[in-house]
Amino acid sequence: MSFITANSFLFDKRNSADFGVTIGWINTDADVSANGLHRELKKTANTNRTKFHIYGTENTEPITFHISIVKTDGSEITRSESIQINRWLTSSSLPQLLKFNDCDAYPLHYYAVCTQINDITSGGCLIGKELTFETNAPYAFSEAEEKTYVITEANQTFFLNNSADTDNGIYYPTITISTASDMVIIENVTDQKSLTICTQRLTADADGTKVLTLNSENMTVTDRSGRLIPAGDLGWGDNDNMDTIYWIRLLRGLNEFRVSGNCTLKIKYEFPRKAGCL
Repeated sequence: MSFITANSFLFDKRNSADFGVTIGWINTDADVSANGLHRELKKTANTNRTKFHIYGTENTEPITFHISIVKTDGSEITRSESIQINRWLTSSSLPQLLKFNDCDAYPLHYYAVCTQINDITSGGCLIGKELTFETNAPYAFSEAEEKTYVITEANQTFFLNNSADTDNGIYYPTITISTASDMVIIENVTDQKSLTICTQRLTADADGTKVLTLNSENMTVTDRSGRLIPAGDLGWGDNDNMDTIYWIRLLRGLNEFRVSGNCTLKIKYEFPRKAGCL
């Protein structure tokens, strides 16, 4: 299990080793109060029948880690060091990347908030801290990947495999589009749906390239500076038609895409993994 065999962890862009601490167990065992594999049956009872009607299942709990940290050399944690560690772990109120350094050939990571820090003392000295991390999802994620496709001809095709462990098999990627064309059409042949993006109203760079990022999961489109682009500027009409927009998605398995309009597509994804805390 990754967090048990790891000696350090990455959280909120900082490594625990930067603070001179390592994962250790002080009078306790490793604990995961929920491993993300707890499911609850959705059911109703009929008073005239002896059996339940079951309407599927749903994941009920995010993953919660309980770990301890101690100084690498076994010495006391000073007040100054304690303040720095506490500041690092509590500086963000939103989930941040949490990754355990277990040197596994198939790395996994999570997004979590540090929800509790307890000081461990012995003989009047601060010798460690007990930490609780609560993730924002009942699953881990595979290593983030990015694939680049350069489209130079009309109706050029490529394939992308969706191996995500989602309940319905669907995954929504993030796509960055760089183009000098006035229109780009992205069709998921497998899904039998397409998205048309008009770029005439977008600001171009000095070389005439216009850059936009399509975040299908959050249903947003942003420019190079991360600012939201109005739907009208993409040729999508007014807000009353927003529900008709096809947000690019990947169905389970191999997806065939067909693209028109010279452009470069950078597709980013980190597939969910139902691996619990492994």
